Amino acid sequence: MTDKKWIDLGMKYGGFMAQDHIFLENRLAALTDVKDKRLLVTPPASVLNAYFAELYQKRSPKDATDYFFELSKAFDIFEENPDFQLEGKNGYENFRFIRLNLSGKSFGFSYKNDAEEAIIFSEFPVKVTAELMFEIAQIFPHYLLVEEEGKLTMKPAQFQSEFEKVKDLTALTEQAENGEYIRLAGYNIEDLLEQAEEIGFLSPLCFGRDGRKHFIYITKGF
Repeated sequence: MTDKKWIDLGMKYGGFMAQDHIFLENRLAALTDVKDKRLLVTPPASVLNAYFAELYQKRSPKDATDYFFELSKAFDIFEENPDFQLEGKNGYENFRFIRLNLSGKSFGFSYKNDAEEAIIFSEFPVKVTAELMFEIAQIFPHYLLVEEEGKLTMKPAQFQSEFEKVKDLTALTEQAENGEYIRLAGYNIEDLLEQAEEIGFLSPLCFGRDGRKHFIYITKGF
């Protein structure tokens, strides 16, 4: 990659401005290692989190995650096993993540691959509850959240077909389905969980959100 492309990346994602152009040119010219150049133009954690928060509040959750995902691809900031202690550590110099406060506890959010699959991880050991998962689903309504093998992972809420066969299970919860999932929708978390338990499931539950309505997705075929 040419130094000009590194400068363009720094201007687009790294918090640098037009007046930083000469600085970047000189610093990049003095560096020969690609890792060093990437690290120079990767935004500091504080800049990344501030810009993410601004996009989230002033535009939308999707605009904020789109920014972070594109940045993660541009700087190859994918991590299968993210941890708060990795930031700045040898071998993880450009690792970055978004900080979250969930139920008064410290969590992080980062992407694991270029398929836009993400991981939510806690700074300290914490018990994963349905209430916590509904809280995360509320923050990221355009993703599906699932707990698998002790990890909280997210993926875009994209479905192969529309949900049909809509019916009321109770006054509070309705059921629909497509080729992949049985979907439970409602405004009351306790009733949703109770109906999911009555249906029975062997696969992990997926959690989602749309406006004030909560969703639970039960995978078919398991």
